[in-house]
Amino acid sequence: MARGRRSNKAAEAPSATFILPDDDAGEAEESSIPQSQFAFSQIDPDQSQFLDAARESEKKKFENDINPTARNRIVSDLSRILLFKALGGDVIDKTKVVAEALGADFRKDRVGTAALEEAETRLMDVFGFRVRRVPVKMEEDLPSRFKNRLYLINEVADDEVGTHTLNIHSAHMESMVEKGVLMMILAFAFCKGTSQVRSGQMKGAGKKTRWISEHHLYSLLHRVDENIPSEPPSVEGKKRSRQSSSGGRKSLSPGDIGPEGVGQTPDIDVLLERFVQMDYLLRDKIEEPDSRESSFAGEDGKVVAYAMGPRAAMEVGRKQIIYFCSNVLDEQPDPTMLAEVEEDEESEEEEEEEEGEEEEEVVEEDTKPKKKSRR
Repeated sequence: MARGRRSNKAAEAPSATFILPDDDAGEAEESSIPQSQFAFSQIDPDQSQFLDAARESEKKKFENDINPTARNRIVSDLSRILLFKALGGDVIDKTKVVAEALGADFRKDRVGTAALEEAETRLMDVFGFRVRRVPVKMEEDLPSRFKNRLYLINEVADDEVGTHTLNIHSAHMESMVEKGVLMMILAFAFCKGTSQVRSGQMKGAGKKTRWISEHHLYSLLHRVDENIPSEPPSVEGKKRSRQSSSGGRKSLSPGDIGPEGVGQTPDIDVLLERFVQMDYLLRDKIEEPDSRESSFAGEDGKVVAYAMGPRAAMEVGRKQIIYFCSNVLDEQPDPTMLAEVEEDEESEEEEEEEEGEEEEEVVEEDTKPKKKSRR
């Protein structure tokens, strides 16, 4: 739910200029954007999958066989569960949340898909949120648990300078810092990561997903902010970070204002763990072909690496990261990277069209009157 969708006006101008503090005062007065803020290009994120459509027979069963009071309770509970989990950054498992909303009385009625459809309609009407699944190309190469994941996507239209997005993420300093760190990590993974064939469990968004080893990532982050450690924590340090919300090495919060901007330095150990838990990042152990990383490999000869996760693909998107890097560097977007993303998008559109035709055939078959057998 990180951002709103672009409006049609924004679609016509996908690359908005950004204002630096030392820009001309006259230009700043003409713009509605404060000089202290950046207005990066507003690019649509990766295309997520819609929910599976409920069969007509299931919809009728949900409407006719369950009394209105119980039906409203199921939809309300499911909407509430989805909303609270999304706002809390929790992983949403479709099977678990549907079973919780249906309860013991209706769990065996097989009306979960119909209930989920109505819950999504309510969330869209009230809050502007859509319930979506992992993008097709990512789902193909991820462990099976991701096929059951649901995400709430913000469908509220945004303008060309991202006013809606700025309003959301400017409300709290901690949120602003975290989203900034996430964008930086995603940018490093995309620009400095490798898409070579590797032996980890996850391939992410296909063979072209860029993975960056954690040692390389920490080194780059340290160059941006010297208060960030230049190397990842030890195995024991990682255990402490995962067990404590305050981290195991440095606990630097925005409230601890100190010299040289230390108060603005987040705990990277804790943030990386949180981003992985929220599916913003994928984490895997891989064989790193770069010999420079060999000294950092574990006993199994592999190193820990990170890549863009499904939530980041749906809320931010690979194209947005490419344009983000080009804005920061004041360069044109890398045409090779854009071509890779567009190739995946075209492939996904073809697959969606085929799936849509198959679903139409299933619906038609499901709605055909069944012939009574002669006795």
